[in-house]
Amino acid sequence: MNPDLAFENIVVVGLGLIGGSILQTLKSQSYTGNTYGIDSNASAISKAKELSLIVNKDQNIETDLENVLVIFSVPTLSITKAIDDLNLSTEDILYTDTCSVKSSVLEDINSRESKFLNKFIASHPIAGSEKSGLVASTSTLFDNRLTIVCPHEKNEEDDIKKIEAFWNNLGSVTKRLPAKNHDELFAKTSHLPHVISYALMDSIFKDLSNETFLYSGGSLESYTRIASSDPLMWKDIMIANEKSIVESIENFKESLDALLEMIKKKDSHELINFFTDIKKSRDELLSDDKN
Repeated sequence: MNPDLAFENIVVVGLGLIGGSILQTLKSQSYTGNTYGIDSNASAISKAKELSLIVNKDQNIETDLENVLVIFSVPTLSITKAIDDLNLSTEDILYTDTCSVKSSVLEDINSRESKFLNKFIASHPIAGSEKSGLVASTSTLFDNRLTIVCPHEKNEEDDIKKIEAFWNNLGSVTKRLPAKNHDELFAKTSHLPHVISYALMDSIFKDLSNETFLYSGGSLESYTRIASSDPLMWKDIMIANEKSIVESIENFKESLDALLEMIKKKDSHELINFFTDIKKSRDELLSDDKN
């Protein structure tokens, strides 16, 4: 990986798991430019400074930086305020984000002046953990992980390629998707699994309380790991991608209801067929991914 990226200065807005891991990776690569961090939590900035991840010691950073990349790594519904609060006077700048919902982000930037709109290339690194905060950040979070880039019609190809190169340098593989496709896809593959995990924990805990994990043998802990994810982040995702998530939940309920009927009828034949078909599909898909 080339530490000499196309940017002389990188500003990370939001020093949580993703923002912190961006800075950790740049540090591990001996990035030769300057890195800055902004966060609503002053202690996060102090900690990042202590770890030599950033050069600023508080919210105040130079406003006339040249050749800048700004990365908004904040909860989805916080991006409007994060953009409004950013105080940079330079025009030599590109913007991107790490939000899990893209349509709502693009709706926000579409209402802004063209010089900002044209220079904002939306992106979403598919990397994370149920752990959150700067303390959970790591320099290997993006290794061989996919990052979705969602350009819009006002973006220039050279700028898009710079954002893709940035993620590639962090160890990520990039793929382009329209924002609408992104949100519909991740409602099914990421947002719905979190819905199910939270709902499953709610259901089991209501029944078993403190004995929830006592007899699980470890499988329940693994299955519900993502129910320990950051509540603020997931509240924002549910609201910002409401339409696609509701549709995904309704489709899931259809499958669950169908399985429920098979169980009620004690229909051995249908149960075997159902489980066999799903197992075959899953195994073949994962086998194809590895080939």
